[in-house]
Amino acid sequence: MTYLQVHKSRVSLPARVVVGITIVVLLLGGATQFFRPSFFPAVMTTLVRPFWRAQLALQLGSMRTPEGLLAENQYLQRELDDAKVRLDTIKSVETENLELKSLMGRASTTPYILAAVLKHPPSAAYDELIIDAGNDAGFSVGNNVYAVGDVPIGRISQVLGQTSTVHLFSSPRETYSVLIGPSHSSATAVGRGGGQYSAELPRDIKVSQGDFVTIPSLNAKPFGVVTSVLADPAQTFQTILFAPPVNLFELRWVLVDLRMRLI
Repeated sequence: MTYLQVHKSRVSLPARVVVGITIVVLLLGGATQFFRPSFFPAVMTTLVRPFWRAQLALQLGSMRTPEGLLAENQYLQRELDDAKVRLDTIKSVETENLELKSLMGRASTTPYILAAVLKHPPSAAYDELIIDAGNDAGFSVGNNVYAVGDVPIGRISQVLGQTSTVHLFSSPRETYSVLIGPSHSSATAVGRGGGQYSAELPRDIKVSQGDFVTIPSLNAKPFGVVTSVLADPAQTFQTILFAPPVNLFELRWVLVDLRMRLI
């Protein structure tokens, strides 16, 4: 009997240990799940994440080296830049087409001839434009040249076979009679170069930035827009600075008036 009792005790001890460990593990697991329900999902996610990433990479075909991924990124960036350039080009062509249609319509109802600007400063001489028509279009020295909106910008100073030179009105020391502001005050405008003009008026005449400057003619063509008014209380005159309402150095098209010059 003594042998049998000892034998039973030795056989059942490991079983009791296993059962005890199992109970402890279950109790710990239950307590962990109760107090921190996100613990086990987080552990499982951490364990299986590498396998998920590998599977996704295989599905997307991106099991490549970092160098390969960098090269692909650079290629896609170049494609994006090329697409942006093409879009900008399309917008530029559309704008040019609208502008050209407007000028063509204007030229068809007036004695104006449409010409393209080949060069402007600094590619051409200071305050000069080179246009792509000359004797072949019937141009003569002294013909007035206009920008979009019938803005007078200069006159033909030299005519060759298929090109002409336009001398801009804003050239230094050139003078013109103009009307300034809503009161159409008479003044003498002096070219300052680079598409800029100045004029003087009595200080008590109200002139503001943005007022129009016109030339005294039947059509009152726009000549410029006031950019600044310089007034000194100690002086009886104020200085008016103005410029054409177009950028002379970005012009692509001009209209040449074949009639006698108006300025």
